[in-house]
This record gives sequence, structure tokens and C-alpha cells, in this order.
Amino acid sequence: MKRLLFLLTPLVLNFSIMAQGNSEGKGKGKEKQNKTASASKESNEAKEDKDEKNKSGNDQKFSVNDHNKKIWEGTKDKNGDGPKYSKNQPAKVREAFNRDYPNARNVSWTKYRGDWTATFGNGVYHSTAIYHANGERRDTRTIVTRNEMPKNVLDSILKRRPNTRLDEAIKIQVPNVIKDIFRVKDIILGKPQYLYFNSDGIAVKYDY
Repeated sequence: MKRLLFLLTPLVLNFSIMAQGNSEGKGKGKEKQNKTASASKESNEAKEDKDEKNKSGNDQKFSVNDHNKKIWEGTKDKNGDGPKYSKNQPAKVREAFNRDYPNARNVSWTKYRGDWTATFGNGVYHSTAIYHANGERRDTRTIVTRNEMPKNVLDSILKRRPNTRLDEAIKIQVPNVIKDIFRVKDIILGKPQYLYFNSDGIAVKYDY
């Protein structure tokens, strides 16, 4: 009997050590998984913070004044003034804007030539939407680069005036009008001239 107990004792000890080792291994594995998940979460949060900072930085670089100068260049109101900041938009104007651009960010309101204008972040662009006091939208204007202009417009302009400098243009989107209008600035004898073309490259007139 003593001999049997003597022989069984090492086996029991071995099983106990193995069980303890497996338990520790599982615990370490779980701890490793938790650390990996935590690191992944921290990495995602850091990426989101970085993206948010980049967006914020882009918005900070954007200047409403510079944007409005380009949008309204060559125009004046009856007093010869430019847009004036305003916080008292009519309810119909606010409702119409929120309906038209529910995802607009960093909205800045001005009043110009009797209309209410909202300059805002619009995806990767910044745009200016113009509203009459009754909430009717006149148009929306966005500065675009030469590369973002339709080929038909570029070809038409360069064919008419090959020396025209085409760094950028103003894209004008009019409600219920299918074709966008592009306003291009040209310098003739030292004076600016503004040309209007629809997206087919056809010259048009527009009451800017």
C-alpha cells in the first residue's frame, strides 16, 4: 500500500503542475489579447483624433473673407459696399438653407445686394448659397480649379481667347437648371472681364 502511494504521488504532482501551467497560459493569452485589443483601440482613437485635427486645420486655413472676395469679385451693391456679416436671417431663409444643406458646417452668414448669403463647408469644398428673403434660393457658388472645370468649357475659352489665364473659376449652380454655369475671369487691356459658359462650353449671359 505504501509502495502504491509512493508511486502515485509523483503522478498527482505532475498533473497538478500541468493544470496550473495551462491555467497560467490561458490567463497570459487572454491578457495578451486584451493588450492587443486595447492597443488597436488606442491606435484607432489616435487616428480619429488626427483626422479631426486635420479637418480643423483645413477649416482654420480657410478664410471666409478671401472666399467672398473671389465669389463677389467684380460686383457691388447699390452703395458700392461688399457683403456685411449678419446674424438675423429670416426664418424662411434658415429653414430653406437647412433643408438644402443639412450637412453644412462652419456656416457664416452675410447680407449682400438685398439677399442673404451663407458661406459654408460643403464636403471637400467651401460654397456660398444665396437666398432671397422669402427663402427662395437664387444659386450656389463654389470656387473650382482648372482641373475641376469641364473640358468643354476649357476648350471653348481657349479657342476664343488662347491667352486667358485659367487658374480657377466660379461654378454657379442654379435651382431647376440642369447645366452648371462657370464664370471665368480674363484681363483685357489691364481690366478684368468676366465670361460665363455653361457646362457644354456655350457662352451665356448671367445676371451676377
